[in-house]
Amino acid sequence: MYSQIQKQTLDFGKQFAEQAYKAQVATLKSLSEIQTLQVKALEAQAKSNLAFVADSLEAREIQDVSALWPKGLDFARDSVEAAYATGQEILGVAQKSAEQLGEMTRSNLKAANDAAAAPAKKAR
Repeated sequence: MYSQIQKQTLDFGKQFAEQAYKAQVATLKSLSEIQTLQVKALEAQAKSNLAFVADSLEAREIQDVSALWPKGLDFARDSVEAAYATGQEILGVAQKSAEQLGEMTRSNLKAANDAAAAPAKKAR
């Protein structure tokens, strides 16, 4: 009887370690995708910032400064739109990751239920 309990415990530990590894790999892949999206957004934002700063440094007269207002508003709008789009992409990656983890959990629970029900079926 002790060997049966020991075998079940070892099987459970092995299964738990495998599933934890799979969950960690899925999570790290999602984090890598999110990091890539954020870096691309940061690069695009830095380029936009530098372009606007270059335009503003070239302004020498009041007409040039007044021409910067529409450019500044366009810059602000583009920045907000880019941040929103990046946020939506990140949310999509996070949702996909959560669905993968949920599917892993469902399959583990189903396997555990089947394993627990097997001895009861044999006993009948």
